[in-house]
Amino acid sequence: MVHSDGDRQLTRSLGLRHVFVLSTGAMLSSGLFLLPGLAAAQAGPSAIVAYLIAGALAIPAMLAVAELSTAMPRAGGAYFFLERALGPAVGTVAGMATWSSLVLKDAFALVGMSAYLNIAFDIPAKPLALALITVFTMINIVGSKASAALQMFLVTFVLTVLAWFIGAGLLEVSDGAGEMDPFFTEGTSGLIAVVGLVFVSYGGLTKVASAAEEIEDPSRNIPLGMSLSLLVSTAIYTLGVWVVVAVVPADQLHNDLAPIHAAADLILPPTGAVLVAVAAIAAFSSATNAGILAAARYPLAMSRDGLVANRFQNLTRFNTPIWGILLTGFGMAVVVVAFDVSVIAKLASAFVLLTLGLVNGAVVVLRAARISSYAPGFKAPFFPYLQIFAIAVDVFLIIELGALPLLLTGASIAIGVTWYVFYGRKRAQHNGAIYHVFERWGKLVDRGIDRDLSHAMQSHGLRADDQYPGLIARATVLSVPAGEDIQEAALRASEILSRRMGVDVETVTAKFLETESLWIQPSEVHPTATPIAFFDTPDDHLVIVRAETPVRIPRAWGGRGERVNALFFLAGCADQPGRSLRLAGELAAFLHGEESAAAAVAEAAYETEVKEALLPDLSIGQYALLPELSTAALIGRSLGDLTIDEGFAVEAIRRDGVVIRADADTVLQADDQITLIGPEGQLPDFEDLARLLNG
Repeated sequence: MVHSDGDRQLTRSLGLRHVFVLSTGAMLSSGLFLLPGLAAAQAGPSAIVAYLIAGALAIPAMLAVAELSTAMPRAGGAYFFLERALGPAVGTVAGMATWSSLVLKDAFALVGMSAYLNIAFDIPAKPLALALITVFTMINIVGSKASAALQMFLVTFVLTVLAWFIGAGLLEVSDGAGEMDPFFTEGTSGLIAVVGLVFVSYGGLTKVASAAEEIEDPSRNIPLGMSLSLLVSTAIYTLGVWVVVAVVPADQLHNDLAPIHAAADLILPPTGAVLVAVAAIAAFSSATNAGILAAARYPLAMSRDGLVANRFQNLTRFNTPIWGILLTGFGMAVVVVAFDVSVIAKLASAFVLLTLGLVNGAVVVLRAARISSYAPGFKAPFFPYLQIFAIAVDVFLIIELGALPLLLTGASIAIGVTWYVFYGRKRAQHNGAIYHVFERWGKLVDRGIDRDLSHAMQSHGLRADDQYPGLIARATVLSVPAGEDIQEAALRASEILSRRMGVDVETVTAKFLETESLWIQPSEVHPTATPIAFFDTPDDHLVIVRAETPVRIPRAWGGRGERVNALFFLAGCADQPGRSLRLAGELAAFLHGEESAAAAVAEAAYETEVKEALLPDLSIGQYALLPELSTAALIGRSLGDLTIDEGFAVEAIRRDGVVIRADADTVLQADDQITLIGPEGQLPDFEDLARLLNG
């Protein structure tokens, strides 16, 4: 697949606190405000332990989502991971299963919301839930969506009220309130069954993946934010359910769909009980609105991959996917009408377990495929044992939920496979990374997956130590005459890279052809292409090839006959492919951003002008260290001994025709040519260079 600059990137504006809020807000709704009564009815007081065990068993899924999100920080969520990893057949099943899990989870939340509204308004639960579905469906159609600030407020409010409730409840319990005997009412079998039932409480874990493209420093913030969220949510669930089970009489609790409010009535003043009800409604509203928004995007994403009808790509004038929203609203209505609340809870948990099992499977496949562009910033530990254990547990818990959930999850798999066979197979755009595991099926290996993952990583954003200016400073710029093809351009680039890396020219060229990781950026005036290959070298190297007449990119090079005016051959470090791909993404952002540098690259007369076009707000200068010039004072000194003025940096040294990295222990020699980068328009002349480098 060839990607264009038409694939618009979302702004990275979400930090660690936003990841925490997104994940926590998605989890704290029905699992706490509605489910404890149903769980206690099946397991008695041991329901407390069921929530704790479910939280622990959610850890592998959380780690898997964190790994996949840092490898592919793109909007699209779990479906994007699963389709790229497991192929379109499993992708179809996964897309339908993930959509179903969201529909069931949101329907469950709306049943809970109607129960809390019923405290103030005496309206039957199901008609009220249907009315709420209509309201939230219409809200999503017109594109109204809670801002990050509003979501932050809602989650803060909910957490504050719950902290008050749990604190007061634990004081009550410590005074001897509550009856906990017998603790295991139905024995360990009842406990195990309820672990599967309450697993829906942690279904919001995958929501963060949908926003991965908007998260700053995803390699740090996604795993850390999700870990904090899971820890806090598990503590709130366990302690909150402990309070509820301890203070609410069993005969009342087992039939109550608003158990937190029932407990608050007993331990908090009237204002506190009201605030608990308001917090519940706020949590349900936030989770439901976000859930419909996320679920409606799954048919859209599947349509783009050719797995469902094109009409799901249709957008309203509010830029919302109308058919996906309507299908989601209709699905929620069917669930509410057809099933009672306990069955909805079991089905929701079953589909959440199925989705999380597939997510762990995606990690196994992507690691085993050894695709060079799969370079997650965070890796789940204990591979593959933790992932295999998690998959086995997910299957076991689905079976323990009973015949109906098992039957319907099996039916959804059969429907997904059938749909793919008769509809999606001829239209699918990918084969998936799973075929890389079995590369002996050579004709099925999809090199487009490598390019797709490259493009995903290229949207990752730079880290502090990625040294993009150094890559540009060390780059070599050359031109090919009119009429030359990509083979000539690649040969000349490979000759330069060969000298730098100590790898023969044929191997360098073959690596670029073999990897086929190529991002073509069409443009009406200055289209470019970035071939990427990985080598056993500690550094990343760049060769910029400008063409007098457009160069055609044939299929052998991963193109489809496109013509480009410039090629950026990036030889990346095999041990750190993520860094190389982030650097490529930064390069692409400057080439085809709002102020395109591609035109300046094409029109530049000198190498320094090309490099300055790729280094906004910076100037770049090259200085020869000659004994007869004032720069002779620098000869024989190491860079680490020099005190360089703030804002300036020596990024590269050309020595004997080869560009080397400017490290602190590099000793400057006569005839070296140093490349200095500094603020625009402030580079020194030769006479001032020695003074600047001595501070």
